[in-house]
Amino acid sequence: MHLVPDDLPRSPTGRVPQWIVEDRFLAPVLPPPRRRRGRGVWVVLLLVATLAGGWWVTGGAPADELTAAVDHVRGTPALPPPTADVVALADAAHLSEKGRQIFYTTRPQILDAAAFAGRCGDVGVSPRLGAGGRVGCYEPGSDSIVVYRPADPRVAGQAVTTAAHETLHAVWGRLTPAERAELTPILDAATAAVPADDDVHEQIAGSVGAHAENRPTEEFAYLGTQVDGLDPRLEAVYARYITDRPALVAVDTGLRDLLDGMAATITTASHALVDAENANGQARAQLTADRSSLEYYRQAYQSKADEVAAMSSGARSRLRLSWVWWDGTKLPMAPAEQTLASAAALIARDDAALAARDAPITAAAAAAAAERTRIDASVADLNALQDQMDPTAAH
Repeated sequence: MHLVPDDLPRSPTGRVPQWIVEDRFLAPVLPPPRRRRGRGVWVVLLLVATLAGGWWVTGGAPADELTAAVDHVRGTPALPPPTADVVALADAAHLSEKGRQIFYTTRPQILDAAAFAGRCGDVGVSPRLGAGGRVGCYEPGSDSIVVYRPADPRVAGQAVTTAAHETLHAVWGRLTPAERAELTPILDAATAAVPADDDVHEQIAGSVGAHAENRPTEEFAYLGTQVDGLDPRLEAVYARYITDRPALVAVDTGLRDLLDGMAATITTASHALVDAENANGQARAQLTADRSSLEYYRQAYQSKADEVAAMSSGARSRLRLSWVWWDGTKLPMAPAEQTLASAAALIARDDAALAARDAPITAAAAAAAAERTRIDASVADLNALQDQMDPTAAH
């Protein structure tokens, strides 16, 4: 705070007129105004307000100097320029110049999970709920915004939606009471028109909690960022602050589509894998059963061959045998040695066939195991991505 110099003109009461103080401090950045007795101070203040307001539109250097000078006189710190991250979020949220002005005025903080911890749990904040909990908030008392930004760029859209959502809370607080009263029933009707299974109902209810008076601002923020095609009267208000609301809504929709698409892909692959594993299991079980059958017939053949070999040559020449093989192949009645020779040929045939069946079953089992590993990795990736969206899980 500056002390009033002794060389300034004073009134008969000993006080220095305010317009003289402002002339002294603002002279370096303002052209000498034309004064009319009794109204000079208002000319200066009007010019100051006009030029300071122009900083938001033009971003010119003279306006920066003027803002600092005005803040110096008023005793308030100058608003720092927005960071590159803040500007990038404003761009991605399609905020208009008016929307940016409000967003920047709230001195938004874009935080990672560690820095965000505990920042949006206070009473009086207007939080945005994500998939796993609070991901941002607007504090009306301090007119400040906090946004959690996930580390994984695939879900960076969550921070975009959150920034726009909290900006709309700040917008709602700046609307006139008449505007809020007019929009409240329109917001209620628009919310009721959203399909009952849409997550936005749960999000609104969670953010409102026990404070029913907050329902209009929560509806205004959630509908404005997540629901397209609203009442024209609502759209006209949103248009003041958002240049392309369908594109903003598409950010949230795209995020949902990403997660839903990943989940659907995992589900489809899992079902296909189960079918493949079942088929492979059945093929392996059948191969095992066929091998057991062949082994039984191999032993029967060997027993019969040993028995025939122990006979006298005369008995062997008179002996005739027939056989129905394990797979249904019929060996008609014939001399014993002929039938045994045919059975030996069937054993050799079956050994080769069963070995040939084993190779693709083994390969299919290896492919299924690899697919199971891939699906498990996809599940872990989806879980990690969802955890990234929840600052309490990511921290």
